[in-house]
Amino acid sequence: MSSKNNYCSHCGEKLDPNAKIKYCPKCGTDIKVGATRKLSSSIAEQLPYKNPGTAALIALVGGIFALPGIGHMYVGKVGIGIGILIMGFILYVLTFTIIISVTSTRAFEAQYTPTGNAPPLAIGVMIVILAIGITYLVLFIWQIFSARKLAKKFNELVKSTGKEPW
Repeated sequence: MSSKNNYCSHCGEKLDPNAKIKYCPKCGTDIKVGATRKLSSSIAEQLPYKNPGTAALIALVGGIFALPGIGHMYVGKVGIGIGILIMGFILYVLTFTIIISVTSTRAFEAQYTPTGNAPPLAIGVMIVILAIGITYLVLFIWQIFSARKLAKKFNELVKSTGKEPW
């Protein structure tokens, strides 16, 4: 078996290139036949393709508008995309809820103090806002690179198996 064909051509199962097996352990397809069979150009043109750049761009734009995970949905990992979307939305809403709450409380306190100045913002509140914001930023950056990587993997598996991997 060649080092280029590390997947079963029938089911997409990852195969050990060093193992001396004749049949795929998952579906039973003859590996030698699958390795030598090439897709005709008309079939290759009909295979699905996910552009890694488009996946990254969708993830970037989605993350900016508090919709991270959209890039994963584009690639076909809808469950993971929805999980990232929910987590990102919670972090986004939580950050702005705390900021609005602190701002309105400080305005109220400033209105009823003799000097007209609100007391300084507690360091704990600032740390919480900063921690949530950094967590969202890390999630935002990670999901961009992850969507791009998944698009490349999708294309590699489609090319080697002839069908969508997930």
